[in-house]
Amino acid sequence: MAEKIFDILWFDWWEWDDKYRVPDRWFYSGENIEIRKDLWWVQLSQLLEDTGRSISWDITCITSLDTIWVSGWWVVVCTDTGRVYLNGTLKKTFSTGTTPHNRIYGIGVNTKSDWTQYIYYVTGTSFWTGKIHRSTTDLSTFTDNHREYEVASGSIDYVWVINNVWLLYLAMSNKVFILDREEILLDYLVLPDKEKIRFISQFQTDFTILTNNVNTWVHYIWDWASTNPKYRQEWANQPILWGCNDGAYNYITTGFNENYADLYLLAGTQKQEIRVNLETSVYSRVLWHFLSIREGIVYISGGKSGESSNYWVYTYGNYYAGTKKSLVQSFSLWSNAFYWHCHSESQSFFACVDDKVYKVSHNNPPADYATSGYVVSAMYQGDVWNEMNFKEMRLGYQLNGGSIVVKVRTSFWWSWKTIKTITDWNAKKITANELIKSLEWSPLWSFYEFQVRLDLTPWSWSPLVKRCTTFLQTTDKIW
Repeated sequence: MAEKIFDILWFDWWEWDDKYRVPDRWFYSGENIEIRKDLWWVQLSQLLEDTGRSISWDITCITSLDTIWVSGWWVVVCTDTGRVYLNGTLKKTFSTGTTPHNRIYGIGVNTKSDWTQYIYYVTGTSFWTGKIHRSTTDLSTFTDNHREYEVASGSIDYVWVINNVWLLYLAMSNKVFILDREEILLDYLVLPDKEKIRFISQFQTDFTILTNNVNTWVHYIWDWASTNPKYRQEWANQPILWGCNDGAYNYITTGFNENYADLYLLAGTQKQEIRVNLETSVYSRVLWHFLSIREGIVYISGGKSGESSNYWVYTYGNYYAGTKKSLVQSFSLWSNAFYWHCHSESQSFFACVDDKVYKVSHNNPPADYATSGYVVSAMYQGDVWNEMNFKEMRLGYQLNGGSIVVKVRTSFWWSWKTIKTITDWNAKKITANELIKSLEWSPLWSFYEFQVRLDLTPWSWSPLVKRCTTFLQTTDKIW
């Protein structure tokens, strides 16, 4: 007999779509775990909390005012019925006569020439005309139908807003408007009628504009002063789903829908794939339309994997300059999909399809941990001519209350078997005899694959796992 060692030494780097060919130090899957802030351990992530805010009707946008130049940690939520909420309190209901006019799709802030600052709310269109409403920054006074705009298409599904030194840029349908310091609304850039703007960002004096033309996305670079863009490039069969900006870099998802969504980095005129979808595979990470960014970390609404059918928020990035950026699942819900995101100085907010708003607080270490989570190893494969037997497993960890449940399986399609529930404070060794006794039979003899799952449950602190090493014996299989 020969001995094989299946070792999980570090838990950093990526989640992985292929359960077999996982690089060293990576893991196959995890849920509600944190592996970036403390590289020495795997632990539970921050708690995703229901804010308890009651929002009537469908949420169409959410904004943290301190990110658009308004002081105060206030979150504004708008709906498809013209309702405007400030930290969960209804402040205004716009009523402009038609349903499209009531759907608020974008929020921005601008400062007039008299140094008065206002918040602007852009609604959808009816027969090609849309409304822009206005309020004071404390949302105490509103002006209905403050300005009117017109686009070639009567359908608006989102408005991109950029504040650029006393000029408010509004991108929608096939146009970019500017609202200046005198509150004059100008049609500043008009693109072909058949194109619809799906994303806009600014870096220095240039704007990146991405439009969809049926199944083709068009990439423009515009200098803000000219009547036409200075660069145009088409990408066939990759319609834009969503995007977010981080200075000179843009992160975008492209594809026909979430089952075909790819994640790209767009720098200047070049795009680089971060993750390409496996096209409806059960192993694939599903990325949806909605992206946002906070402190260099990209947040992406998504769902499902080979391990979980929950709705997720993926994050892409890093905290330490010496580590590479990674794509991992950070927060999850079993009940409803995540849609809109926004971020304040110390918190992130996520609006869901059930019209609830959830939040996480970015404490390190967390003040509150997720109520449960897990990490799953790669599926270890021996040689096809060797059977494997379980010898023992060693687990290095720390507990201050809570528990670690050790599970194993010998096929991806089989259910997990619990071999040990750990509640004491010491490093643990699990022997073959102990495994047999705990299961009352011997399921882990003569197998060709082996996978480990560690379920974490907190008490006042998260369990911390440093290392998990499995010792396997192999036997020649003679046909």
